[in-house]
This record gives sequence, C-alpha cells and structure tokens, in this order.
Amino acid sequence: MKKINLVFFSANRAEYGLIHPFIEIFSNHPKFNVRLVVAGSHFSKKFGLSIKEIKKDKIKYNKINLPLNTNTLSDTSDYFNKLQKKINLFLKKKKVDLVFLSSDRFETFAFAISTYLRKIPIIHYEGGDITEGGALDDNIRHAITKISNIHLTSNSDSLERILKMGEEKWRCINIGYSPFYSMQRMKFDKEKVQKKFLLNNNKPLILFTYHPIVNDENDQRKDVDEVFKALAFLIKKYEILITYPNFDPGYQYIINKIVKFKKKNKNLKVFKHLGRLNYHSLLYYIGKNKKGFCMGNSSSGIKETIFFNCPTLNIGNRQKSRLKPKNVFDVKAKKKEIILKINRELKYYKKYKNPYKLTSKFEKIPNEIIKKILRNNLKLKKCTI
Repeated sequence: MKKINLVFFSANRAEYGLIHPFIEIFSNHPKFNVRLVVAGSHFSKKFGLSIKEIKKDKIKYNKINLPLNTNTLSDTSDYFNKLQKKINLFLKKKKVDLVFLSSDRFETFAFAISTYLRKIPIIHYEGGDITEGGALDDNIRHAITKISNIHLTSNSDSLERILKMGEEKWRCINIGYSPFYSMQRMKFDKEKVQKKFLLNNNKPLILFTYHPIVNDENDQRKDVDEVFKALAFLIKKYEILITYPNFDPGYQYIINKIVKFKKKNKNLKVFKHLGRLNYHSLLYYIGKNKKGFCMGNSSSGIKETIFFNCPTLNIGNRQKSRLKPKNVFDVKAKKKEIILKINRELKYYKKYKNPYKLTSKFEKIPNEIIKKILRNNLKLKKCTI
C-alpha cells in the first residue's frame, strides 16, 4: 500500500487546538504523509498571529493568505468565495488522497465543498454536535457531515445523532474530545502560572472569552453591553483575564468593548491569543486554587474546563443545546442574573463525569482509517434512513 497523502485544514485558533493531536498521531504513522493547510485568522495581527503557535509546534504548512474581512455577513460571504478559489488552486496543484476537517466553521465548509467536488474522501471530526444558539455552526456542521466519508465524534450523543442522519455505522467512530490527548501529557505548575501572568493568589480569577452571535445585530450588542456591565462589577473582587473573540460577524463590537474596558481598568489582563498551553495552564490554576471560574460563551468552557475541575459560567444562547457537563452553569446575558448565578452556584470545584472523555480508540485512529480506506465503497455513500 502506497503512503496516503493526508491534508489537514485550519483557519482559526480553536480549530487548530482540535486537530493538533490528530496531526501528531498521523505524522508518527508510517503509512501517512501529512500536510497542513493554514488560512484565516492565523495570519492576523488583530487576532494574535496564532501562526506563531503552529511554527512553535514545528509543523510544516502551506499558506493560504487572504485579507481577513468578516465583520458582517456580507463580508463573510465575499471572504468565503475568495477563500474557496484559493483552496481550489491548492487542490489542483497537490496530490491529495484524503482530507481531515474539524467542526463547523464557514472556512472549513469552503474546504469541504472543494474537496467533495474533486471526489477526495473527507474525515470529519466533531460532527453530530448541536449549538443552535444563533451562530452559523449547526447547519454548516451537518452539511459537512453529509458530504464526509468518515466520521469521528467527540461524544456518544453526537454519534447517535449522525446515525439518525442516515450515515452508515461502519463509517462512524466515537473517540472523545481530542485536546484531552495533549492535556493529559502536559505538566502544569501553579507557581509558574501565577508568576507568568502576574496573578494575585489572594484574588479569584475569571478567564473570560466572548464570541459573536450571528443573529440580530442589535440584540447581540445589548447582550455584550450587559456582559461588560457585569465584568465592571466583578473586577472589584476578581482578577479578570480576557481573550479576544473569534472572527465571526460582529467581532469588532466586542473588541471595541474590550479596548474601552482595558482603558478604564489598568489591572485588566487582555490577550489576543493565549495558545493551548497558556489557556490550559490558567484553567489548571483556577481548578487547583479552587478560586475563580471560566466565563463567556466559548465551547472550550463547555468541553475543556471539566478536565481541570474548573467551573464555567456559560452566558447566553451561543452554546444552546450543546452537551454540557455538570460543571457548566447557564445564565442569560443579564448583569443581575450573572452576578446572582456567580454568588449562588459557582462555589464548587467537584469532579464530575466527563461526557467527552477520550476512548481507547483514539490512538488507534490511523489504523482504523486505513481499514476504512481499503473498503471499496468508501466514496460511495448510502443513506440508511
């Protein structure tokens, strides 16, 4: 059997965190030639130049550099079309046997469509999840699922959902949440984290990330205003560290709020991009100290905090209907309700059951993929419903 030319694609920081463990295990397998294609916010100074993290990981990559302009849905549509043209040029020039795509981003959808039309099989990770809270995610995620050939899920509920969508069972494997593979091998040191980020050990820490909701623009701004009113109250008692939002439509309003909030609060810590190790170190610090919590509307607050026994305050509808562990507390984007929820419920640092726990199949994925490739009907999909 010849080596399989496997291409990964990443256009934002969160997605890279999801696919990095797969890049590692496939790169170490003798039957795969691995290539990474990088685009989107990785090259943007505004969003922290996360390409530096990829370089630090010493991963070879191909670059699709396109000026980032996605603050409105119209801009996003134009960006999508330009990106797809560049993806097509890449796929024309390179020999690609298999593509690995993750999650639900519109940039990933551009890569998926171009790949599908060239009859290149797609491995899709994190299909079957639900986030119906006003973002583009759900429809894009399910669309990628329906044109993909192999499905890797992060939890058993998502596996069941994919099967109900008519996908053949032999194409599907539940493996758990991929970042846990890296987290369980990381070494964390509470004192080093405290020193690196100049944290006050006597103050609880809030790690805050808030992404846009692609819904009514006025409603979103009201939610953002309410959340920052809550932060203005909380900063009297808590140390707050804010990371920038992703580049979904509406990001500029949130960034403007962060900049203004920083001007009024000199002790506020703001990072455009933390990187996987720094982010997880801060979650570890909160869980170890049993002081503080993760706050915002990011999926990382839903899936990654449980590994560190770190509570999460999940605000608003962006993660509506997503499978949530019991360390996650939902609240509306209202200042009074946020404060009340924090005072009443975010005091416990318990070990809860993790629905995203890695399965024993994770490290065997390359061999499982090879078995599926060798089936004659990999490209010929059937619907089971």
